[in-house]
Amino acid sequence: MARKIALLIGVSHYGAGLTSLRCPTNGAAAMRSVLSNPDIGGFDEVITLFDPDVGEMRSRISEVFVKLTKRDLVLFYFTGHGIKDMTGDFYLTSAQTELFSNGAPNAGTAVEAHFLRRELSNCVAERKVVILDCCFGAAFADGFMTMSDDNVDIEAQLGGKGWCILTSSTSSRYALEQKGELLSVYTRYLVEGLKTGGAAPDGQDFISAQNLHEYIVTQVEVAAPAMKPAIFNGQQGYNIVIASVRISNEQRYRKQVQRKVNNGTIGPAALAVLGQWQRQLQLSAQQAKAIEDEILQPYRERQQHLALYTKALEAEKSFSYPLNEIAVQDLKDLQRLLSLRDEDVQSVEQQVLGDRVRTVTRQKKHPIREQKTVLTTPESTLPTNPLITQTARPQKTRPQKTRPQKTSSQSTRPQNTKTQPINQQTTNAQTVKTKAIKAQTVNKPQGRTARPSKPVVSRSLQFQPARFQTLRVDARGKIIQRRQGIATTFIETLGDGVHLTMVKIPGGKFVMGAPPSEQEAKNNEYPQREITVPEFWMGQCAITQAQWKALMGPKVITSEALSPTTHPMKKPKQPVDHLFWTDAVAFCQRLSERTGRDYRLPSGPQWEYACRAGTTTPFHFGETLTPALANYNGNYSYRQGPKGVFRAQTTEVGSFCPNDFGLYDMHGNVWEWCLDGWQGFEPNSATEVNLRKLAGQKKALRGGSWFYLPTSCRSAFQLTYPFHNRTDDTGFRVVCML
Repeated sequence: MARKIALLIGVSHYGAGLTSLRCPTNGAAAMRSVLSNPDIGGFDEVITLFDPDVGEMRSRISEVFVKLTKRDLVLFYFTGHGIKDMTGDFYLTSAQTELFSNGAPNAGTAVEAHFLRRELSNCVAERKVVILDCCFGAAFADGFMTMSDDNVDIEAQLGGKGWCILTSSTSSRYALEQKGELLSVYTRYLVEGLKTGGAAPDGQDFISAQNLHEYIVTQVEVAAPAMKPAIFNGQQGYNIVIASVRISNEQRYRKQVQRKVNNGTIGPAALAVLGQWQRQLQLSAQQAKAIEDEILQPYRERQQHLALYTKALEAEKSFSYPLNEIAVQDLKDLQRLLSLRDEDVQSVEQQVLGDRVRTVTRQKKHPIREQKTVLTTPESTLPTNPLITQTARPQKTRPQKTRPQKTSSQSTRPQNTKTQPINQQTTNAQTVKTKAIKAQTVNKPQGRTARPSKPVVSRSLQFQPARFQTLRVDARGKIIQRRQGIATTFIETLGDGVHLTMVKIPGGKFVMGAPPSEQEAKNNEYPQREITVPEFWMGQCAITQAQWKALMGPKVITSEALSPTTHPMKKPKQPVDHLFWTDAVAFCQRLSERTGRDYRLPSGPQWEYACRAGTTTPFHFGETLTPALANYNGNYSYRQGPKGVFRAQTTEVGSFCPNDFGLYDMHGNVWEWCLDGWQGFEPNSATEVNLRKLAGQKKALRGGSWFYLPTSCRSAFQLTYPFHNRTDDTGFRVVCML
């Protein structure tokens, strides 16, 4: 009996030098959903890896391919960064992949293409489909051109034989994701073609590799015309059947709409024809409208991209003309990220610049569309893509009044010799650690209005009880228990009527990490180990917009290029986001100076201990998580838990039930920066050992966020992230040692 097996890999987070992404893990999850659906993919086994390290990635590839039999079909899907070294060798990235300071990839942290080709070549399965949603995908196919699949006898209902490789683009500068989208352009239409049956020709009840490719090309040519999806096949690989289609009236209506669309519009006569089809097929107006909108979406996206490029060019023209070299490079990068062709931007340039296009050409040896590109685009006064990092640009400056800033030597903060951090540090060790942290904040981003620290106000703390209710759920997310709790708190006054509530976290022991049986646990979560945590105090919620403003000033985001349409104003009680790790450390330092108490970011053990609050399940609520309990991507579920609402933004802190310590939003809403990274951190070791670890480039994020899948919200889940990166779902909370 032939089987259908899929191995799906999505890599969103990387080591130094590579930009973190959002779409890959979502893409792997979406593919898992359609392939495992018995009415669509009907795959017998779908193995999914989210952010695997290089060892896990290589071992699972070998494990899957060696177990296949002759009659099996295997589908390998990878989405994430694809990279080439200086010799032209192609690599698939892992969560450990990093670049050296000279830009060359660390080959030991990635999976080389010839390893995957060798495993596929040695695999006896006679139907092999490889789908690569990454840069340089076409380079992978080169080594397959000499493969042979002679004497193949394949079951007719599965169709095809040999191998087939589908790639998202032949370009080395492929923009894997775009702002606000859960899936990359390529994977979105890959999933859509399978899920809706749109990739199947009229009357055909199955989708072959070639059908799928042709559908994606049709959609991508409209939405992102600069992309060039490609297909490579051996023998009859084009005909390998990937999915089945249940022919329905919705499917029939979809085909009629596809025929009637003309350059992104449906004319009056065509609308009348579709109205007749709608009635004959007995579809509601809502059903018909949803299908029409889905088919017209690529055209609308293209118009949005052209409008964004036009707006950017107009802003550059107003800012400075003729355009300088940096502006030309920035526009070229924007063109690439929006997947616009040269001919697309030519018409925009003519419209905006008119005869001045010649001025640009004379200024540079080549026109805008022929300029050599770089991987960075400056944030300016026009809408930008968050994948682009900051580049300096000449700006008009004006004198600014400055107020004296209190230096650290002027601080009157009292020394507390009784403070005992988690590692039982001495007072001298604390001083060394503080200096180490301050040394890392010298590169704090510019643009924020610095607010002078106020003198230390020494107050006696007033401890107050806080009553709350928490709950437990079963494996399906059903509430099985409600519990009353009480916590000890104190309140810090930050000014402007804003307060910060700190909750007492009693000392104790707990088992850190995930057991091997925990679903979707990562290698860095085990082995489990018992940790002793002294008493400390933790912020009841993540730091809010209002709390940040009261202590640090009004400018939360250092770039002023974030437009209100893509980055709406946040409410005071929503968590602060878009923060570097150094921003969070600076907040703690300012708060310590203001209060005379020892504030800092939590260590990884402190955070997990506080999150678990005495529980050992994946979430402090129980075995699963539901959108009614936390703010995460409710389009996906964990284990038997239900799907639900995807809010697509942060919610006000404290909107959901707390855990047994009285802490809110420990699962989801925003990622929370921690003081350390997990790699090599030893909670009970000497302070000097951990200080060397803290000097690294990456820091730990915990808790998941509104954008991520529920598995990322697990108590044990942890990832490391470059301290100089920031996103709209990254915040923090503070701890205090009394």
